[in-house]
Amino acid sequence: MDYSLEVQERFRSPARAGEFAEGTPQVVAGEAEDRTLNVWFRFQISVAGTVIRAVRFRAFGCPHSIAAAAWVADGLEGRDVAAIADLDMHELRRKLDAPVEKLGKLLVLEDALRACWDALQDQAESRNGS
Repeated sequence: MDYSLEVQERFRSPARAGEFAEGTPQVVAGEAEDRTLNVWFRFQISVAGTVIRAVRFRAFGCPHSIAAAAWVADGLEGRDVAAIADLDMHELRRKLDAPVEKLGKLLVLEDALRACWDALQDQAESRNGS
């Protein structure tokens, strides 16, 4: 399979791959997998207020999957947490020039991010005493 230059670069050097040190404050995590697609993602997001300070990820999957996780991690840092909910996997597929058959894997990535979003919402509710 031919991979776009963007996929090749992000697959070879996936910035932000890994995990935060145990005990890093204000970190939420979310993961998702689909064994039928041979894909798994885990994201950790460090926040300060409503701003995403840093993102780390771990992923198992094809080069498109790894590149997508790296692209998302890069793109979220410094943004408002609402950016998590605004990500569009169809747009990401186009940016990476991934075949439409890879969309299912990107939707699993979206599920992992949704789990982070839910954890952030739970965290906010517990701070507010709800």
